[in-house]
Amino acid sequence: MAEAFALPFHFVDHLCNPGLNAAAGRIPLNAYLSKTASNGGNDSATSLFSKLRWMKDGGTGPTMNALIGGKAVDLALKGQGSGDTFVAIWNFMCRNKEQLKKLNVEVCDRRDKATPNEKVVSKTGNVYDLYFKGRSDRAAIQQMIADRFFGIDCVGFVANYLLYNNEWSEYKGAEPAQWPMWHCREKVNQASEVKPLDFLVWKGHIAIVDWVRGMMDDKSVLIDVCQSSAGGPQCNERVLLKQTSAFVSGRRQFLISGGTPKLPVEGLVVVARRKGFFW
Repeated sequence: MAEAFALPFHFVDHLCNPGLNAAAGRIPLNAYLSKTASNGGNDSATSLFSKLRWMKDGGTGPTMNALIGGKAVDLALKGQGSGDTFVAIWNFMCRNKEQLKKLNVEVCDRRDKATPNEKVVSKTGNVYDLYFKGRSDRAAIQQMIADRFFGIDCVGFVANYLLYNNEWSEYKGAEPAQWPMWHCREKVNQASEVKPLDFLVWKGHIAIVDWVRGMMDDKSVLIDVCQSSAGGPQCNERVLLKQTSAFVSGRRQFLISGGTPKLPVEGLVVVARRKGFFW
C-alpha cells in the first residue's frame, strides 16, 4: 500500500482521452459493459469471445486465449479487463482480419431491465464484413466498442485503477457490496473526513472520489467522482455528498446527488477507505 501516482481522472483520460495505444492507433474505451443482465448484459461480447479466443494467430500459431491468458480474456468478456488486455485483443484481431471473414457474431443491444432474460439481437454477420470492410482498423474497433463488444463496468474501473497505480499486482474480484469488507475496510463516517481516493459504494455500484472541493456546510461536502457507468468511464464534477443519520453495519450512509455531467447513479452510499492508499 502506497501513495498513488495518478488520480482517478488521470485513469479516465488514460482509457478515453486519447485512449488506449493499440497498433491501429489511439482507441477510446468509452463504453460501459457488464455481464449482469439487469445492467444490459454482454451478449455481443459473448458472441465474439466464444469463438475469437480459440482462433489461432496467423492460422497456425497459438490461440488468442493462450497468447493473452484465459483469466485476462474472461475479465475482458465481463467488462473488467485491463487496458493491456483490450489492446492485445484488438491487435490480435487486426493482424488476423482474413480469419474474421469466417467468424460470425450476433450484434446485440442492451437487455431491457423489464425483461432481462431476453437477448436483443439487432443484426448478424461475420466480423470482417460488419466492421473492417471499408473502414480503417481504428474505426472498426471503435464501432465494435459502440456495438457493445468491449467496455468496462464499475468494478472493472476501480479494480483496474488500483492495478494502474501498482496498488495491486493482480486482479482481485468482488461485488460492489464486498469491497468495504475486503478491499477498503476503513470507515468514513463524517463528511468532513472524506478524502480523494475514498470509495463510494451503493448496493450494486461503486465509484471513487477524485477530489474534494470543500465543505458546503457541516454535513455536506462537494466532491469530484470518477466511475464507469452509463456512458462509460467518466469524471462527474461538483457532486454533493451529504451525511444522513442512518448507519448500515457501522457505516454511515450518505446521500449523493448532482454533478456535471449529472451522476448516472444517485441515492444512498457508504464511504470506505483503503488503508495506506492515498494521494
